Amino acid sequence: MSRPVRVTLVSPLPPPQGGIARWTRMIDGVARGSAEVDLAVVDIALRGRSIHQTSVLRRLVAGGIQLVRSAALLCWRMLRRRPDVVHVNTSGHLGTVRDLVLLAVCRVFRVPFVYHLRFGRVPEIAARDSREWRLMWRVIRAAAAVIALDARTEQTIAARGGSSVVRIANCVDLSGLPRAQPADAHPRRRVLFAGWVIPAKGVEDLLAAWQLVGDPGWELVIAGPCEEGYLRQLRDAVPAGSAVSFLGELSGTELLRLMAVCEIFVLPSHSEGFPNAILEAMALGRAVVGTDVGAVGDMLSGGCGEVVPPADPRRLAIALATLMTSEGRRAEVGDRARAKAIEEYSLAVVFARYVELWRSVSGHDRVTGGPSRKRVADPA
Repeated sequence: MSRPVRVTLVSPLPPPQGGIARWTRMIDGVARGSAEVDLAVVDIALRGRSIHQTSVLRRLVAGGIQLVRSAALLCWRMLRRRPDVVHVNTSGHLGTVRDLVLLAVCRVFRVPFVYHLRFGRVPEIAARDSREWRLMWRVIRAAAAVIALDARTEQTIAARGGSSVVRIANCVDLSGLPRAQPADAHPRRRVLFAGWVIPAKGVEDLLAAWQLVGDPGWELVIAGPCEEGYLRQLRDAVPAGSAVSFLGELSGTELLRLMAVCEIFVLPSHSEGFPNAILEAMALGRAVVGTDVGAVGDMLSGGCGEVVPPADPRRLAIALATLMTSEGRRAEVGDRARAKAIEEYSLAVVFARYVELWRSVSGHDRVTGGPSRKRVADPA
């Protein structure tokens, strides 16, 4: 039996809590118990600014510090114990500059580079041929493999050629989930939003939709980190007497417990990749309402949830009302969602695909029939 494949994963770890950070913690945890993988994490969690501090200067300063730190940590990892493959998660934007630097480090040490695109904007930025896309394309073309989260991203990259691309879903750890609670465990039935409380997550759309729904037997619960000034703005927009609660940032365990006692989970984002929060809600058998961004439409297909256009409070209100007014519909949707999460998105199933890919690109492929990847020749 060959030795474990050595993987360096460049990805954020909590805190703060976020979908990619929770994914990293989950993958790191399962790798520790695997005889097939020796995994080390280079933590690139946000440092030096809050999520709301988006001025160009603050982003450049914080991004520059993070870039130097990430590159130094990766070099140290290369020198200490050279990996067989480096797996880099990216959310795009200015992070593409960091990705180019990390790619250069891997080239110096001749280590294969796997590029994991963790967002669903790729078709749009590619169509605009934006600067972000041009920088990202340089990394994509040089990567040993690219991981896409949704079909549109996979097709966009494959159609342009120049790199192997594979679509691998995010995963959920079924063993770490609490037991779902009965609906009467709380005096009001609850609709839960969990995530960064920022405009891009559609929080303002959700509050507008909630005013249209207007059901006195329900409460909207918003959980997630939020800058104090923006939180005051949101609170001021909520009419007096509305059943809306802001809980702030919760630990992963607290968030899952809250999700287990909600009736509906909602994520009205304007942009997503493959949101872990929706996966967790599906695995808990919750009825889900999501916007048609990134892989959300694929996740909730087959009657596993309600999908609406982004930035459309009226359609969001209709979808919420459809589920709020029918206990049978909620149960039916939740049961289908849970079955799909177990069959397609469980940690064991998805982690096996990562291992397969890492072994393939690093030359440690001990399995046959590796992941289905697409390569299209560069256009003439």
